[in-house]
Amino acid sequence: MLSPGDTDQFKQAKSEEVDEYETGKENINKKRKRPNNVKNGSRVSSEHDLCELLPSKRLNMEVDEETIEEENNKMAVSPGKTNFSAFTNNHLNDRSPLANSKTSGAKKLVIKNFKAKPKLPDNFKDTTWGKLREAVCAIQNKTSISSSLEDLYKAVENMCSHKMSSVLYNELKGECEQHVKSRLSQFTGESLDSYLYLTRLNHCWEDHCQQMIMIRSIFLYLDRTYVLQNPSIISIWDLGLQLFRIHIVDNSIVEERTIEGLLSLIEKERNGEAVDRTLLKSLLRMLADLQMYDTSFEKKFIKATEIIYAAEGDRLMQETDVPEYLEHVQRRLQEENDRLLHYLDHSTRKQLITCVEKQLLGKHSQSILQKGFEKLMDANRIEYLTLTYQLFMRIRKGLDDLCVAFSNYIKRCGLEIVVTVDPEKDRTMVQELLDFKEKLDNIITQAFVKHEKFVNSMK
Repeated sequence: MLSPGDTDQFKQAKSEEVDEYETGKENINKKRKRPNNVKNGSRVSSEHDLCELLPSKRLNMEVDEETIEEENNKMAVSPGKTNFSAFTNNHLNDRSPLANSKTSGAKKLVIKNFKAKPKLPDNFKDTTWGKLREAVCAIQNKTSISSSLEDLYKAVENMCSHKMSSVLYNELKGECEQHVKSRLSQFTGESLDSYLYLTRLNHCWEDHCQQMIMIRSIFLYLDRTYVLQNPSIISIWDLGLQLFRIHIVDNSIVEERTIEGLLSLIEKERNGEAVDRTLLKSLLRMLADLQMYDTSFEKKFIKATEIIYAAEGDRLMQETDVPEYLEHVQRRLQEENDRLLHYLDHSTRKQLITCVEKQLLGKHSQSILQKGFEKLMDANRIEYLTLTYQLFMRIRKGLDDLCVAFSNYIKRCGLEIVVTVDPEKDRTMVQELLDFKEKLDNIITQAFVKHEKFVNSMK
């Protein structure tokens, strides 16, 4: 038992120790910033703070630190046998309450079907086509479109997505057909000059092409889905071509006046007059696009060409000499090639050039050789002999006829040199033969490019 004096002394020591603890606690709160564990203006003392103030706690911490240091030393001595089971069991397997709360509180996203299938408005088809029809009419009448192109394209896509592609295609076809039919009257009524008529037709064709391009851009989704999936359905562009051909160009009056106008312009150009080649090119391309070039134009064009050059060949053979005629033939061939380059279709080349060669060369080849070949040889006209060779290469058996004429000329001239009754010419005969041989060799080399047939005719 403690005496009363010892008891008072023990109470006083405890009181001083508590006062010291409270004083230290206040100093720590003043020096440190407010940490995270401060609540309502007062700080909850941590275990570390208590260790600094209470000797008993500080002693326990020192013992724990010594224990941890001993464990670390054991691990450092045998690194290969480190055991992480304690750390794993004590720390890794522990999950925070926050993580547990998140896991337990997570919700799954569930997608459910509509209770009722969405339905289109009752007037969806009529309203949508009405908007599209208004845009088509605006394009055809060259007025502004009230809706944006994006909205129109979306409207076409919506109708196609709801299985209205066939209805939309037929409606569009009917609208375009009605518009094309309305343009026919301007080409069958009043009689216009040939050039003005062709100009009006060309303007109508160009407007139609521009309109179909714009319409196709709006109905592009229809063109790339419904049309591609049905081989029997033609594209929107081909539909426009078909309608223009059936209702305008295929009309007997329009076709006749168009072909006659084109042939008239070409004939004027052949006679030396200046014509609008751009107009010719546009209309001939129109016929090619409508697949009417071969049947409607080309046959009549070749026939007209044959008639023109047949008459011209007969007339010039009587009026001009051979060099001038050969130059005219070469110029005509160049002109026709120029027409092929500028406005005629390339498929016409073979028939056209063959026709010109036949009418200007083939029919008159013998007349050309009989009338002027020997004169060209006597005068040693290398330039025209070269032209003769180049032109006769174009026609059937032309080189054969030219080679025969060349052989006959050699025989005739050779006999004139050899067979003579004048004794004085005997002295110069050898030299004349050598000069003649040199002349022939020069002609074969320069004019006939050493062709085998002409080389053999010398032997």
